[in-house]
Amino acid sequence: MANSSYAAPEGAFGAFGAFGAFSGSGAFGAFGAFGAFGGPGPANPPLISHSLITNHDGIAGTWIPVAASDVDPSAQESTEYLARLSPAVRASIYALELGSRIGFVFEPNATSSDPGWGRVFHLETSATAGVPDATYQNLIAMRRPTQDIFAEQLTLVANYADLRQDRMAEILAQLGTPTEFLRAIAYIEPSRTPFTIELLATAHWLANFVEMRLKYALACKRPIEFSPQIQPMIWTPSHGSLPSGHATEAFTMARVLWLLLRANSVKPYSDGIWGEILMRQAARIAINRTVAGVHFPVDSAAGAVLGLTLGKYFVDRCTLAVPSKSWTFDGVNYPGGLDFDWRDYFDPGDPANGTDPSQKPTGWSSGATIAASGSTPITSAPLNWLWRRAADEWIDLAVNLSGGSGSGAGSGSGSGSGGSGGE
Repeated sequence: MANSSYAAPEGAFGAFGAFGAFSGSGAFGAFGAFGAFGGPGPANPPLISHSLITNHDGIAGTWIPVAASDVDPSAQESTEYLARLSPAVRASIYALELGSRIGFVFEPNATSSDPGWGRVFHLETSATAGVPDATYQNLIAMRRPTQDIFAEQLTLVANYADLRQDRMAEILAQLGTPTEFLRAIAYIEPSRTPFTIELLATAHWLANFVEMRLKYALACKRPIEFSPQIQPMIWTPSHGSLPSGHATEAFTMARVLWLLLRANSVKPYSDGIWGEILMRQAARIAINRTVAGVHFPVDSAAGAVLGLTLGKYFVDRCTLAVPSKSWTFDGVNYPGGLDFDWRDYFDPGDPANGTDPSQKPTGWSSGATIAASGSTPITSAPLNWLWRRAADEWIDLAVNLSGGSGSGAGSGSGSGSGGSGGE
């Protein structure tokens, strides 16, 4: 059976069935999702393999030696080659591009009332002969709340249980990737926007990569460990509660998607309502985890700060911009009785009318400018290649109402720092 246009021998881009394979454990399945882009499938059935053996014997003939000069070598480290690779192979390349530039340390403190800090860094590298120069720059610092704060938050978790019957379908559907819900807002479809889906999957991987390390270091107990009355409606994941993985991933992907939609200045994506709805969706996914009984509201707050930070960082990496902003979330200062509200952390603004979106500081989260190192950093050509192809999927094929034939609105490719959409 012939493969479809995106069905590689590694196993079919698969209409992105990969996304359905995410587990409920805070999208730990993000790692496996890339594998589901491919993976040995029915591309090599025994009948075809056996037929190819006999067919070779019948037509190959006597061996003719080949001179080295008969074949030109491929260009090295060329993004032109990426289009010929399967999505699964490209995913491994993106993972190294991102993961090799992330650092982490845990800074312990002596008392439970003064918890330690988990610190995530961006490794800024500059080109030199042989080994590059490297500087660690702050990206995110996070400290967990005290036990008193978690205990006070527990009442909010208990009260949210009243919504379980109404939210059950959503909660179960959201055990997987946020993409299923983001595609109901923006016109995402595998045949139409394959590189957008690939870009979101890569952003999802980054969010999972960072959040899991923070969860491990901060080791925050789940609501079920505080009271037998919580009784979650789904399995409680084995990893720590803060930051919420679902919140981190949803806000990362929502911010990436809106920046992507605006990359080529196409109507109507700069209207503030697009950012508003994407953030509402990310928040609903986060809050549903509290409804289900597996997260505190403060977990979602930490996840939102982390996700918004990683979303902008990811787009900076993709658009060849130098990451310029770090953020801190100090759970010790989080008010114990405070519920989660995404508007505390992000203002979508209205770019179409000159108001840029912005991440907002609070009494427990704050941003800081990353000091320039003074050197020219090494950027990622593969990530920029992916961004440009994803951005081109959103160029409008509209009629030019001023009298032209309508070759499409927007400047094309959304490359470079212009892809940041004013943020």
